[in-house]
Amino acid sequence: MLEAVCDAFLPSLPHPDDPHGLFATGARAAGTAARAERLIAALADPLDRTRLRLLLTALGSPLASALFGGPFASFPDLSLEAREAALRAWSVSRLAPRRAGFQALKRLVHVAHYCWPLPGGSHPAWRAVGYPGPLPLPPPAVARDPLPTVTIERDTTLECDVVVVGSGAGGGVAAGVLAAAGRDLIVLERGPNPGPSDFSHVEGDSLERYYLDGGLLTTQDGGMPILAGSCLGGGTVINYTTSLPLPPAVRDEWDRLAGLTLFTSPRFQESLDRVSARVGAGTRWNTPGMRDQLLERGCRALGWHVDLQPRNVTDCREGLECGFCGYGCRHGAKNTTASTYLADAARAGARLIVHCDVERALIAGGRATGVRATARGADGRPHALTVRAGAVVAACGAINTPALLARSGLANPNVGRHLRLHPAAAVFGFFPQRVEPWSGAMQTRYSDQLANMDGGYGVKLETAPIHFALPASGFGWEGARAHREDVARLAHLSLVGLLLRDRDAGHVAVSRGGRPRVHYRLSVFDAAHLRRAVIAAAEQLAAAGATEVVTTHTPPARARPGAAGWLEAFARAADRRGYSGTRMSCITFHQMGSARMGRDPARSVVDGRGESHEVRGLYVADGSAFPTSSGVNPMITIMAIADRVAGGLVAGE
Repeated sequence: MLEAVCDAFLPSLPHPDDPHGLFATGARAAGTAARAERLIAALADPLDRTRLRLLLTALGSPLASALFGGPFASFPDLSLEAREAALRAWSVSRLAPRRAGFQALKRLVHVAHYCWPLPGGSHPAWRAVGYPGPLPLPPPAVARDPLPTVTIERDTTLECDVVVVGSGAGGGVAAGVLAAAGRDLIVLERGPNPGPSDFSHVEGDSLERYYLDGGLLTTQDGGMPILAGSCLGGGTVINYTTSLPLPPAVRDEWDRLAGLTLFTSPRFQESLDRVSARVGAGTRWNTPGMRDQLLERGCRALGWHVDLQPRNVTDCREGLECGFCGYGCRHGAKNTTASTYLADAARAGARLIVHCDVERALIAGGRATGVRATARGADGRPHALTVRAGAVVAACGAINTPALLARSGLANPNVGRHLRLHPAAAVFGFFPQRVEPWSGAMQTRYSDQLANMDGGYGVKLETAPIHFALPASGFGWEGARAHREDVARLAHLSLVGLLLRDRDAGHVAVSRGGRPRVHYRLSVFDAAHLRRAVIAAAEQLAAAGATEVVTTHTPPARARPGAAGWLEAFARAADRRGYSGTRMSCITFHQMGSARMGRDPARSVVDGRGESHEVRGLYVADGSAFPTSSGVNPMITIMAIADRVAGGLVAGE
């Protein structure tokens, strides 16, 4: 069944000009089904595997096919043309589960096809567009070893002053501050411990190794993939280095809603300044690649706001040897928590343990006394790990922190609620000249032209590198040939990324097995902002010189700028498709707000010091603590909160 689905999405197609075999190399020749099968097997949640099995089973049932409006025939028994027609019908169905099923299969199959090299180290699609594949390793003289870690080889109990769960922007900073103050510290990280030379820059491998649940986690309706880091250093290892501070208006809003004076205080500003300095946030290495040149060109042509984006890098290569920040920096130019705060903590004696799943916080007499976890040894075997500690800092991200709190028995009804996802969409533009959107420094320019549409809510305009995972999962779909033709023009593509400050929330629930389940749908209020941004992005791309603009809808809305009324026609086409997650591809890079700070226990999970309202000695120091969506890339804000929480813990506040 899986082979039949792969063939339908990626058949071998005749094409008059195909010297590299992009069109001729279908799923069968590329071994796509076998890779897709491995991806399914690697899904962390058994329910996700079950859903895919049920979906494939339904496709194999003639009766199910007929009930869903197709012919009375098993999917593999249909002709290739009929299979494509069936997929097309699922993609635009009025039934959301059918659309969700289509999107899950589309992402799975295309990522499996495009994101690994074939034998010989390249891929027909890569050669066709001039994509270089993985960058060369840096010379040994600039290579840096991974941080030292402790390997657990038997059931073990350890003791320390503070145990930190998670090592990203929150956990890494908390660890550095606590270790510098002389605290005996243990840091537990679920993912691996890569050094710069470990980054393969093969997209599929990188997603599997360094992203939460292999980059395959989605919201429960299947409408939005969830990307988050899962390695020592967390999201700071695989993010795009954007280092914007929390805007003053949002700081005012957070204090007002949370009943706090923290975010507008000089003390919090000191935290923002301190973490920004430690990770080298600034605009020195901001030479724009072609993507950002086009963003700036279009904005200036329209008289729109555009500015330099601060980034946490030192000696960034910036040019053609850049563009892979989302898969780890081989040159070590990115100032991650692994290369800053965690390195400080390790030098101060902190013990770092990777490949460690924390099951729950241990609580006695209303106070956190440590954690229970499972750690894998060098041979991959699991061992029970208990860490006894005077305090527990939860910093495992806005998906897993509320799950940890719930598994630990917290009864606060706000645990998991108020989740914001910063939905990110895009409008693509095809240009006459080569853009090579996979190259160049990350996000050196941004625009706040649409950031305040309604009471501080709106959309930030940024760019992002485009390798093959983004087209594979994010391009809209209207048929196998049209999708392949869009991929063939990848070198001439740029985009305007739309980062939505979402007002309205979803929630994280926990399954019986303790797994987090993310429930989120774009509200009418937020969808209206996304709609305005889609139309504005098309206008901006046209002003930058795009000859065609394309949405991420299924099927895409397309327009060729220049004709009379083109923008209005484009807007009508996008509106007909709608803006829900299963009709238009969105993705979340930033999760926040699911264990939020506040004075009132009836409306929040932790107080202004980051300590749980119901369990003493249990702290939250990551994006979960945000009262609402930040509206900017959240790394620096997470770091500042962690600095404040850890500093308060040290001071005994």
